[in-house]
Amino acid sequence: ANDCGALKAAHAGISLSETEASVASPFTSKTPNITCVPLLIKEGRDALVTSFSVFKFMALYSLIEFSSVAILYAIESNFGSQEYLYVDFVIILAIAFVMGLTGPYPHLVKRRPIGTLAGIHVIVSVITQAALMLAMQLGIFFYVQTQHWFKPLQPKVKSENIVCWENTALFTLSIYQYIALAIAFSTSAPYRKPLFTNYWFMLTLAILIPANLYITLAPQNWVPEFWSFMQVKPSPSLMFRITIVELAVVHFLIAYLLEGYILPSSCMHKFLRIVRCKRKPHNRYKHILNEVSEDTTWPPVLPFSSPAIIN
Repeated sequence: ANDCGALKAAHAGISLSETEASVASPFTSKTPNITCVPLLIKEGRDALVTSFSVFKFMALYSLIEFSSVAILYAIESNFGSQEYLYVDFVIILAIAFVMGLTGPYPHLVKRRPIGTLAGIHVIVSVITQAALMLAMQLGIFFYVQTQHWFKPLQPKVKSENIVCWENTALFTLSIYQYIALAIAFSTSAPYRKPLFTNYWFMLTLAILIPANLYITLAPQNWVPEFWSFMQVKPSPSLMFRITIVELAVVHFLIAYLLEGYILPSSCMHKFLRIVRCKRKPHNRYKHILNEVSEDTTWPPVLPFSSPAIIN
C-alpha cells in the first residue's frame, strides 16, 4: 500500500499514509485501511462513463447542427446568428456544464464499463443516434412542405434567406434534439446515480424545456419583436406546432430506449461480440486467468498425510 515502486506500476495506486509514498501515488487515502478501494472504483467508473457520455453528446451536437444546416443549404437558406447563439450559448453550454455532475452509483457490479472510445459499442451508439436524428429532421422538412399554408422559399441574390418555413421547422425540432440526447446519454445504473439526483441538470432542464416550448408553440402575435430578433417565422397552424413537439417526444423516447435498454442489453453485447469476431481477450491477465482455470494441475495440492498419533 505504501511501496513507491508498486504505487507507480499499479493502474490506480492508493497510498494509505501521507508520507513520501503519497508523492508517487495518484491517490492518497486519509483512512489507513483499504475501505477506500470500492469508493475509488465507483468514482472511477462514474468518471469514465460520464466522459464517454459527454463525448457522444458533443459528437451528436455537431452532427445535429451540421445536418440541419446542410438541409437548409439545399434550398439556399441557413440559420440566423441568433439561432446559432441560442443553440451554442444557451443550450449546449448550459448542458455541458451540468451533464457530468451526476454522482456514482452506490453499488458495484461485476461488469465493467466500456474502456475505449474506438469500441464498437460507442460507434454503434453514435451511428444509430445520428441516423435517428437525421430521419426526424428529414421527416419534418418534407412534412412542412405538405401544409396548405406553406410557401417555398424564393432565394434572393445578396440575401441570407434565413426567414422561411423550412428554417423554422428544422430549428424548432433541433432544439429539442439536443436536450433529448443529453438525457438519453445520461444513463444511470449500474455506474451512475439516477438523473434526478443531479439537481443542476434538472434545474437546467426546467429552464430550457419551457423556453423551447415557447419558441415552438407561441403564436406570431405574442411579442412580435422576439420573432424578428430570433429570425424565426412561427407557423400559423397550432396543430403543426404541436406536431413538432410530438415528434420531439417520439425522438426522445426512441433515443432513450436505445441508450438505456437496447444497446446495453446482454443480447446486444453478445451480438456485437459476434460482429467484431472477438474470441480471445486482449488483456494479459485474462489470458493468465484462462490458462489457470483450464489447468487441472493448478493449484498444486500436496498428498494428504494423516498426523502422527502421539501416545
